[in-house]
Amino acid sequence: MKHILGYAAMASALAMLTSACGGGGGNDTTQPTLPPVAQPLAKYAGAWKTACKFHQRETYTLATSANATQLSIIDQSDYYDNDDCTGAVVATGVYSQPVANLLYASTVANATVKLQTGETVSDTVDRGTSTATSATLSFSGSGVTPAVVNGKTVWHIVYSGGSTDVHVESVSGASPGGLLIRGGQLYFLTAQANSTTAFDASAPLSH
Repeated sequence: MKHILGYAAMASALAMLTSACGGGGGNDTTQPTLPPVAQPLAKYAGAWKTACKFHQRETYTLATSANATQLSIIDQSDYYDNDDCTGAVVATGVYSQPVANLLYASTVANATVKLQTGETVSDTVDRGTSTATSATLSFSGSGVTPAVVNGKTVWHIVYSGGSTDVHVESVSGASPGGLLIRGGQLYFLTAQANSTTAFDASAPLSH
């Protein structure tokens, strides 16, 4: 099975790196912006994990600046021998630098957020600008064999019962997005049509 990944598609957890794909929202500014708060992004710091999917799980570590108005997103991709992410880790992918940085802009009360379940909720969102860094990926581990295909490195990963090929295209550029913690889970957000109050959410991440 060939598995082609980009930053914007990695376990759907970096949706904020890409432009929104529909959903409306426009440039509506009717929702209130809350007064500035000290260290607004501090609550997001730490390691957050995606759900296991076909042997693989991403861990995103969010590290904030001293005043917590900026944060960097560090990504690690682990492949396990068993498809439920148990057993030995056969491959670990790390990036040459944080995959993205987020600069805080404002806190929006009662923002509209569309979850991947299709449900639309109202919640408080910390919005800002996300900038991808063109980080490069490198895998290591007992199940990894690299190969060069058309001048690009493809990582062949073998696990119990099968294998996958991973190639990640680096991306760069900035786009509006945000962060939300809801029910103890973290969501990366993409602004709908550059809106400051309407967002699409990634799949949830948990500690």
